[in-house]
Amino acid sequence: MEELGVEAVFGIPGGANLPFYDALLDSEIRSYLMRHEQQAAHAAEGYARVKRRPGIASATSGPGATNLITGLVNASMDSAPLVAVTGQVTRPFMGTDAFQESDIVSMVLPHVKYATTVLRSERLPQEFVNAYFCAASPRAGPTLVDVPRDVFQEEVGEELTVEPEPGFARTPTEPSEEAVSRAAELIARSRRPLILVGGGVWSSGATDEVLELSERILAPVVTTTPGKTSVPEDHMNVLGVVGMHGRVEANLAMVEADLVIAVGTRLSDRAIGPASEFRKGKALIHVDVDSSENSKVVRPDVFVQADCKAALRSLLRAIRSGRSDVDPGWIPRLKGIGAAYDEYMLSQDDSGALSSWRVVKLLRDELPRSAIVTTGVGQHQMWAQLFYKVLEPGTFITSAGLGTMGFGLPAAFGAKVAAPNRVVMNLDGDGSFLMTCQTLANVAENDVPVITVVFDNRSLGMVRQWQDLFYKRRFKDVDFTDVTNLVKLSEAFGVEAHFVQDYGELVSHVRRAIRSEQALVLDVPVSRDEKVFPMVPPGRPLEETIYPPGFSPKPVIDLKGHPLK
Repeated sequence: MEELGVEAVFGIPGGANLPFYDALLDSEIRSYLMRHEQQAAHAAEGYARVKRRPGIASATSGPGATNLITGLVNASMDSAPLVAVTGQVTRPFMGTDAFQESDIVSMVLPHVKYATTVLRSERLPQEFVNAYFCAASPRAGPTLVDVPRDVFQEEVGEELTVEPEPGFARTPTEPSEEAVSRAAELIARSRRPLILVGGGVWSSGATDEVLELSERILAPVVTTTPGKTSVPEDHMNVLGVVGMHGRVEANLAMVEADLVIAVGTRLSDRAIGPASEFRKGKALIHVDVDSSENSKVVRPDVFVQADCKAALRSLLRAIRSGRSDVDPGWIPRLKGIGAAYDEYMLSQDDSGALSSWRVVKLLRDELPRSAIVTTGVGQHQMWAQLFYKVLEPGTFITSAGLGTMGFGLPAAFGAKVAAPNRVVMNLDGDGSFLMTCQTLANVAENDVPVITVVFDNRSLGMVRQWQDLFYKRRFKDVDFTDVTNLVKLSEAFGVEAHFVQDYGELVSHVRRAIRSEQALVLDVPVSRDEKVFPMVPPGRPLEETIYPPGFSPKPVIDLKGHPLK
């Protein structure tokens, strides 16, 4: 682990992995005692997504290992590199339903890139190396090494290697010249080309290539939720997130495009809606390092299997310079619609309560460009993807594929461990926060100053919104009482906390926390009747977007505020 540059382990010791922790005591590797193994996995993922190398989580056998599963599946869905090291009962007791025995390898195999139980001590170093490189190799994801306690306690021999065995450190295939040529032909024929960016663009470091392609072919850029972190959202051609709670202008771009160039995305239903509806009236170029994505959801006209950066460089060489046949008014019109949506939101009266979207915009204004923001899952997450602009790629970390409530705080802790000199803020909902609030103990005792802003509507807000819109307002088990005081709860864990009653207080507390580099929890009350719009009903195409009451997605003003024809 030291030879590979491992710096941190997030986990909890128990009987079966005690030899591992005993060895860590003599190591330079820092271990963080989490309060739940799921939080250990989320913290390791937050660390990994900042460092761009595998995070390490550890747990004992039985319930310790099974508690990791949600975090491992989360990392799998969002293609984050992570290695789990679990303890196991001793070899003579395996298969006897021994105390705290569970077949963790069989449980996680459908969701990880590699998992193994090490039955020979001399294989232990090699298996960790294999798992580490496998986790980091494209397409990144979680791996697991399960180690019986007696294997941990045996000698492993003198010959150690940090080279993986064949098949564990795969290099991406080079893009096919034929596929790139066919893609270039489709681009040349398109009048409204659109680039759809996924998380693979960030993983491969292909941000510059995406923006160059956008500028060369005059194509707007939209992103999936995990792709939001891949491009700077203040670029003139970037429209924002698409999907169920996508930006108005981004969803319209997807509907109106005659060609979609999908880069580093699995084309999730949350992003594109029903595949059959998405495919109508448009050509599709799909670029992905993972061959299993070819036609998994949508059959493309051209599939380019390669690392996103390499594929886009080849495509840039293949396309002709300058475009005179694209629709010159398309991007300005879409931008005008987005500006009109923002103007509409600014015109809303929120004097009776703090509005989530305005809180998000204020926080964006106060945070430095390099600040890292994590989120929990729920309405606050959707407000963040709509109104928090990523200005530096790699600074927005959220649970996209699995939608794991409670992800935000432990992920923020791991991110801050990875980047101690950067501001890290967790945007959370009260329901999400209460699932993993114990991580505040780690924040306090390790002096890892994470700022947490809790959007507190005393409700499972997104579930409540669905019950309101699709279940005839038959609210059931979604509203919390005021019995839990989030300020006192946070203080009990050793973190300063305040109940925020107006926007001025919010800004003041955030500025002080940034200036003094201190941990802070802000309890921000918002209305439980507040709904996140735009919204595409589940299972419906993007054309059927529900807009805020009183808003129409018609181009009203351009970027300078002038009326559009």
